[in-house]
Amino acid sequence: MNHASKGNITITQDIGLASTILLKGVQVLSPRGVVFEEKAIQTALDLRFLNAKARKRGVYGKGPKPFQSED
Repeated sequence: MNHASKGNITITQDIGLASTILLKGVQVLSPRGVVFEEKAIQTALDLRFLNAKARKRGVYGKGPKPFQSED
């Protein structure tokens, strides 16, 4: 994060990191190729928060889908 600068591309599944470096003008992709954008990152952060609260209550999801050849 400290070495990223405007015009760089970062691939991460860490939504918190993505939200931080988007503000620096860095393009951010998920490992599946989804482009994170500033206008939608707040929704992703909110979902991350809600999922963390659910996990604290003992509610566990299935996890991410396995990678396909298209990914």
